[in-house]
Amino acid sequence: MGPKLADAPGTLCTRLARTIESVSPPAENPRPAAYRPGRIALTAIAVLAAMALGLVAGSWQWNRYETRSDAVDAQAAAKGKPIADLEAIVAPGALGPGDAEWRTATVTGVLDPTSVVELRGRSVDNTASLQYLAWVHTQSGRTVLVNLGWQPRSGATAPTLPPGEVTVTGIVRAFEEDNGKPGTRVTPVQMNGIDGEVVQAYLMATSTCGANGCVEGLEPAPIPSLSLGPHLSYALQWWLLTAVAAPLGVWLTRRDALHERERAAVAASPQSQPPPPKRSKKRRLTDEEIEDAL
Repeated sequence: MGPKLADAPGTLCTRLARTIESVSPPAENPRPAAYRPGRIALTAIAVLAAMALGLVAGSWQWNRYETRSDAVDAQAAAKGKPIADLEAIVAPGALGPGDAEWRTATVTGVLDPTSVVELRGRSVDNTASLQYLAWVHTQSGRTVLVNLGWQPRSGATAPTLPPGEVTVTGIVRAFEEDNGKPGTRVTPVQMNGIDGEVVQAYLMATSTCGANGCVEGLEPAPIPSLSLGPHLSYALQWWLLTAVAAPLGVWLTRRDALHERERAAVAASPQSQPPPPKRSKKRRLTDEEIEDAL
């Protein structure tokens, strides 16, 4: 009885350990790396970043599309309107041309020869050009910026302005945004000789003539041909990224986990283990070889 009682605690411990082993999950099926908290957190951050980028970029492209669409509509609507007096359609104190942009208008006044500025960095029909800007001072005391026209940059010479009053006919345009580089934008900030209130629009002259002659040697600056461009399609593409970012993140995570499990199953398969090296059978010596050894 003594030895059997002494062995009882050890037997109970052995049975308990075997029971725990049978209940515990197998160690050969660990959680895939794709489902670990750190990996899921990185995936969530990437998905949120993609969604934010899609929203911001899509909204920016949509705003560009709306601006282009409004400009195309305004240019088309202006074609059927009669020629107007610029000072009448752009009122004093206005912040810009408004509905008057793209209309054909006239202004009468005196060209200021000291205000002529060369507009650089623009091509016309793939030809490097110089365009010329000048002020027209009107009898009402207002000042109008005029794009007199262009000529090829090679061999360009400053135009001679006729004295006295002239009448400028052209297309109404809004001022360009200043970039801090003189001679590269159509804006009063890059001009000299401002006298009086500046009309908040400029004319792309098609003719500049008076009793003492016309501005010659310059071709009218071409009117830009507007199009909607690819901004709408770009906006839809960015918003599509926002919509599919979360489902795509889930799909990639599940795919990585599946691939990891497949690789683990293949590695644990007995067929994947390399076969043991074959032992070479020892050849029996012949009688002649035995005699030679002796």
